[in-house]
Amino acid sequence: MMFDSLMIPGLIAVGVFLVSFTCTCAILKLAPQLGLVKSPTSRCSHVMPTPRGGGVSFVVSSLFAFSVLFFSTDLSGTVIPVILCGGTLIAALGFWDDLYNVPVRYRLVAQASIIAASVYAFSPLPALEFWGWKLDIALLSWGIATVALIWWLNLFNFMDGIDGIAGVEATSILVAATLLIFFKTGSFASTEQAIMLLLAVSLLGFMIFNMPPAKIFMGDAGSTFLGFTLGIVALSSLNSGSLNLWVWLILPAVFWVDATFTLLRRMIRRDCWYQAHQSHAYQRLSRFLEATQSGSKARHRAHRKVSLGTLYINVGWLLPLSVIALYWPAWGLLTVAVAWTPLVLLVASCGAGKPGNIELQQKHTKKLEFQEGVSLEV
Repeated sequence: MMFDSLMIPGLIAVGVFLVSFTCTCAILKLAPQLGLVKSPTSRCSHVMPTPRGGGVSFVVSSLFAFSVLFFSTDLSGTVIPVILCGGTLIAALGFWDDLYNVPVRYRLVAQASIIAASVYAFSPLPALEFWGWKLDIALLSWGIATVALIWWLNLFNFMDGIDGIAGVEATSILVAATLLIFFKTGSFASTEQAIMLLLAVSLLGFMIFNMPPAKIFMGDAGSTFLGFTLGIVALSSLNSGSLNLWVWLILPAVFWVDATFTLLRRMIRRDCWYQAHQSHAYQRLSRFLEATQSGSKARHRAHRKVSLGTLYINVGWLLPLSVIALYWPAWGLLTVAVAWTPLVLLVASCGAGKPGNIELQQKHTKKLEFQEGVSLEV
């Protein structure tokens, strides 16, 4: 993506932000008529009826920007038509689910078909290398990539359970990956960087309304589109060699670890793993923080702390390790282990995958009686 000055990219970014902001306002206003207002249930982390489907705003604004730049030849490559076609279908399926609750089996079949075709568009995929051992079997690589993207798309949807967390995670990943490509190439001229920056800007127009206390949720339309687009951009960067697999295992590690650990524990417990629940580590931690506070805004403060905590982990822990994995890929697997280990310990300590809440330790008191009849608690 080449421009003679920063003015044109700046105007494009402002336009994308304004379109996303305006669309979010429109959805907020029309949500009751469209049937998008979601009433709280036992599996929800909110207590007031709140509109969903707000992710349509950044879907529309980002896809419109991608289309304009692609057909004007400012952007090129397989990744753009794949996102335009596959992303539109994934978002439409998610929006339909927001409206009518599509059965899981139909949703998975549709997602798998879209993702399988999208991954095939990048064939042949690059070989996977582990300490000199190379896996270069086209059909196997296609199968592994397809299954990985199906899981990534759905885990991103699973992790969109409290105010702001999915938007914060996606924006931090997009910006960090853009910077990593810059560190490697010394420029902001790649198609992947343009896609990620435009999507991040469009997300900001929505996140104004989604940060605690959220006035609107992105819904399946937004969360599945984000998961799909991030996965496709990751695949494109692997194909071009601008980023490696280790980077994409480290940058989104908060979501990888929490969702995967929770799923495995629920499967071991023989719970219905594909049903909505509130046993992710971030959900249990949010409820714990809420229980330790008082006041009508305790829930909002708890959501804000968990979402911002995710941002701090991404910037302070995962980004530096991603830089190491980028420059020294031979140590990539070890770097992934270093990145994931404290996160695994954290989600395990939060009881991810277990029903109920994190138990509060009550302060034990005893009374010292004085002759005057006055008692003192310690």
